[in-house]
Amino acid sequence: MDLTSLTLFLMLVASAIGVDTVLHPTSVVLDATVGGKFDKLTVDADTLSSMLTYEVMQICSAPSVLAVPEIRAANNKGIGMAVAEAVRMQAIALSLQAQLGYQPEQIKLTLLGEDGVIKMLVSGSGMGGRIRTPPFQEQLVLQQGETLAALVHRGALFGMSQIDPYITALYLLQSHSADSDFSQAEALIDATKARLPPTPISYDRSLLENLQGIIALLRGNLDEADSWFHTASTSDPDDAAAVLNAAFLDIQLGHYRRAIEHVEALLAAKPAPDKVLLATAYMSWGAALLGLGDADAADQKLALAVQIDPFSSAAYELWSEIERVKGDTATADRLHAKAWATADSFENYAEVAALYFRLAWKKDQKLTRSPFDTSGRIRFN
Repeated sequence: MDLTSLTLFLMLVASAIGVDTVLHPTSVVLDATVGGKFDKLTVDADTLSSMLTYEVMQICSAPSVLAVPEIRAANNKGIGMAVAEAVRMQAIALSLQAQLGYQPEQIKLTLLGEDGVIKMLVSGSGMGGRIRTPPFQEQLVLQQGETLAALVHRGALFGMSQIDPYITALYLLQSHSADSDFSQAEALIDATKARLPPTPISYDRSLLENLQGIIALLRGNLDEADSWFHTASTSDPDDAAAVLNAAFLDIQLGHYRRAIEHVEALLAAKPAPDKVLLATAYMSWGAALLGLGDADAADQKLALAVQIDPFSSAAYELWSEIERVKGDTATADRLHAKAWATADSFENYAEVAALYFRLAWKKDQKLTRSPFDTSGRIRFN
């Protein structure tokens, strides 16, 4: 290839890789290989890769206030890399990607056999993620009675815990929201927090502290949850989920005016967060007003909530309670029916307490689970 052709080629690849970067701003590249044949086990690299992809997508399936990574297989390299491979210049293309600041997160599974023992090597790197992770490698052993799918699940969990500990902790939290065994999630949260710089304001620390509040709430430890949510909102006053959760606990504990102050401050600082958070803010405001005995004002806030998010089952249900307090049974029944009619489309975030519990506006009302809790819709091993 002459110099002119090489120059044109490099321009083409750089342009194409730039497109790839825009199309995949945060992506996780997955790869899998099988190193040999195994007794009583038949699997090829494509099958192993598909299993890995499935498990990682499950980990990323919890609805979150954060954008989850895009998952793509290693053989889906984008336009730039495809051109580079066609003319056997992958090394130059990879160098260009690095110069452009494009370093996708990577997880690779390698299935090995040593002395009759099946092992899985989990390796990768996460230098382009929310928390920079150096190259990692861990060896897992197939336990007696364990299926290959379960081993891949363990490998995917380890890899994602290195690359995106927050999303992984969120998955572990939701997967145990029923049995309250949050030991894995807590260990990951604590390890991740220990790696953060001790700055007074920290976006990442606030996110993790908010999850600790959710865990405490799911265990029924209201005072601990209240402390974590207020700590998280102090670590980052712009963390809308933490502020809304602090308001949730204020309402649960009967501190209605303080809950309204939280919501008003959030709306003043961020007048237009996304629809789910905004609708939850007006729901919380309405519940606090109802707790103060102002049903008419609460009615107006819930009307705004469902206008913002017409598929919020929790908002319709709370609105029906308001109408029942006002004595309009017919409207209350209609709104209750609407709540269940929209249940399949109800969207909330796993970081928000209103996903798991009812907003308690009555004095001394016990903490009760929401009938619209969506955490059970996610498949877990």
